[in-house]
Amino acid sequence: MNDPLVSLQARLGYVFTRPALLLEAVTHPSYLNEHPGAGPHNQRLEFLGDAVLGHVLTTELFLLFSVEPEGALSRRRSVLNNGRTLAALALDLGLDATLRLGGSENTPEGRTRPSNLEDAFEALIGALYLDAGLETTRARVLAIYGPVHERLAAGLEGDNPKGRLQELVQPLHGNSALRYETVQCGGADHAKEYACTLTLADRPLGSGRGPSKKTAEEAAAREALKTYPAGGI
Repeated sequence: MNDPLVSLQARLGYVFTRPALLLEAVTHPSYLNEHPGAGPHNQRLEFLGDAVLGHVLTTELFLLFSVEPEGALSRRRSVLNNGRTLAALALDLGLDATLRLGGSENTPEGRTRPSNLEDAFEALIGALYLDAGLETTRARVLAIYGPVHERLAAGLEGDNPKGRLQELVQPLHGNSALRYETVQCGGADHAKEYACTLTLADRPLGSGRGPSKKTAEEAAAREALKTYPAGGI
């Protein structure tokens, strides 16, 4: 029987020199409840991977769309790194088969839960960055995404509330006026719920909840779109 981690590395196009990093990337917090000595879970790597992925995508979009303003670039980036896209990429890589899950999360539903897939994908990028450096990570990320124009076209057909809101706000308030802040994270490991607030120029614009930070932010943006710009900000 094929080892899922070996298959994952084959699809990724990279073999880890430090396998412990890969194992950490696929370890959900719930796994440690039953295996407390199994090493760290993937949340720290997810934090790092989120930043690395943002850097890679931002640079690529800056180079590809050399005359676009920052608002349009931000919209494109939000299409490429929203929760729906990351979960789909994780499934393409077969990350669902590699996840180390515990308790009631260790089910087919848990393996395909978007928040678990999003976190594992970003954790994998963080692990890759630590093991291989930025240039190799950049090459692997772009290979995973495939042609960026095609990925953008597919993503723009779906729901992208953060991008749509950014496009409305940017001409009047600039690219950095919107602020998403996670204000709460609760629930069991297999049923996390995040709460996010959204402000524009320090004024409340919306709030949202979801099973991951990204989905909570998307919910907040979706709420804000119902009233913006009627709020007069």
